[in-house]
Amino acid sequence: MSSIRVVQNQKQVQILSHQMIQSVEILQMNSQELTDYIKDLALENPMVEIAQELPRDESELRLRKLEWLAGLDEQNRAFYRYDKEDEEDTGFLNNIGGHRTETLGDVLHLQLLSGHYSPQEMEVFDYIIESLDERGFFTMPVGDLARTFNISEEEAESYLDIMRDLEPDGVCAAGPKECLLKQIDKKLDASYRDPEDDTWIVEREIIEDHLEQLGKNRLPSIAEALDKPLDRIIEAVDRIRELNPIPSQGFDTGETLRYVTPDITIVRFEDHFEILLNNYSYPEIHVNRFYLQLMRSDCEKEVKEYLNEKFKQLEQTQGHIQRRSSTLMELAKCLLEQQRDFFMHGESAIRPFRMKDAAQIMGVHESTVSRAVRDKYLQCTWGIFPLNYFFSAAIGQGEDEEQIATRKIKAALRQLIDEEDSCKPRSDQKLCDMLQEQGIPISRRTVAKYREEMGIGSTRERKSYK
Repeated sequence: MSSIRVVQNQKQVQILSHQMIQSVEILQMNSQELTDYIKDLALENPMVEIAQELPRDESELRLRKLEWLAGLDEQNRAFYRYDKEDEEDTGFLNNIGGHRTETLGDVLHLQLLSGHYSPQEMEVFDYIIESLDERGFFTMPVGDLARTFNISEEEAESYLDIMRDLEPDGVCAAGPKECLLKQIDKKLDASYRDPEDDTWIVEREIIEDHLEQLGKNRLPSIAEALDKPLDRIIEAVDRIRELNPIPSQGFDTGETLRYVTPDITIVRFEDHFEILLNNYSYPEIHVNRFYLQLMRSDCEKEVKEYLNEKFKQLEQTQGHIQRRSSTLMELAKCLLEQQRDFFMHGESAIRPFRMKDAAQIMGVHESTVSRAVRDKYLQCTWGIFPLNYFFSAAIGQGEDEEQIATRKIKAALRQLIDEEDSCKPRSDQKLCDMLQEQGIPISRRTVAKYREEMGIGSTRERKSYK
């Protein structure tokens, strides 16, 4: 008898372990992964019935979101309007990503078809198109192209010349410099200018001989080298900036754009915050009544056992999804409490916070917090942020002094740069001094490091000569 009890206990432990594994897996799923999981479950389990289909496109998703927010007061509806305006601001880009199907290769092929080239010639053209880098440049040595097709370098160059005459201007160039020169030369060839008009001639000289200085924004040096007034150089730079240094820009890359669906929304009211779980983004599951009645009827034993097993699976999944929602809600409350200054004032007010600290507050293991944070997003007044954004790395000021989040320093640095006079941008030392005045002990070298990490140019590169 004792051996039987041991077997039963082992079986019970295995069942619990399987349920725990499933619970952990569902916890770490983002909205899209949970949606896919529920759909697969509905196909495999006849007891599962999806309450209603998910929105088929962005407009239907917006309608579901509006219905979700409809019961809230006017301030929350105002939040929805802000969200709508944000999405409309990026609507043009979304339309390009969602509906453009032409790749750069498609456009080049279409132009080549009008040339009535032989199959052998088209094979070379196809090879060149496939060899273009992500910018639309052909960086392979001409000799390699010649050896690939057993032709002379002169023939290989002639193939490239044909490709370089195609649209968009600058395609198949060896790099940005050649790309820009190609566009300028086309404008020079097409213009009927006054002999004294140097339009595009100065622009060409800048690209040809002073591209490095242009990249460093050394416009006075360029003016001196070309013996031109600074105003003429500024005018030329404005024209150069209207050119396209990346021929592939605007074409479909073949990659699917990923739309981020926030799992949590925190709405700011006049005197409090509201936390909302975005459960509109995945389908609800219910018991299929037909199979439930069949399970309770006098059906065959095997059928009853099968349906009973599937019913338990459904109940367990519902429980796991509910625990996922509860954990996310507790995590959102914890973040709101610990990062309240951020939700009040924005990125510059974020403070150091560790997953270990969140786990202690929530009374769970740190791994639970880590899984809950994985691939999930939070929407608030300041935008949409990955949940791991709120667990900042920190640097210290001293043993007994407060730690300051790295992101807070960068936000303060960006604000100082955004507020500066573009004609007199602040030096790294000046930025360092101003940050120290705000109580942030930081070196000039660290300021330069953070500035470069944020993709912000040096003092000279930020300077405007207008």
